Amino acid sequence: MDDLMEYVIYDEYIYTKKESIFQKYYKDRLFCDGKGKIFKAVKKAEMTESWRNWLRFIPNVWKTKIIFQNTNEEMDIERLRNYLLERISDLEQNDFSREWKADVRKAKTHAELINGR
Repeated sequence: MDDLMEYVIYDEYIYTKKESIFQKYYKDRLFCDGKGKIFKAVKKAEMTESWRNWLRFIPNVWKTKIIFQNTNEEMDIERLRNYLLERISDLEQNDFSREWKADVRKAKTHAELINGR
């Protein structure tokens, strides 16, 4: 893929301190959680534990917390399902994408849509 513009994140951290990554992939973007609530990434906060700085050469030790703002909006399950199906259809069609599409069609909750089964 040339660029990841729409993607799934599984926690509220970025595992780099590069400002360009936050600005490009997170800042002011909307995210739907496992309950259908919409949040906006508004800023980031550096972790303050000094041991993280000393050991930042180890993968996933250095992390930056994303601060989300609740938009007080929700995305209904069918809208999220259709959104994901459209994105999956844009991918190369292979066994993985066909299985993913089938899982999205069977999902009954927002969390199942986002995390898979």
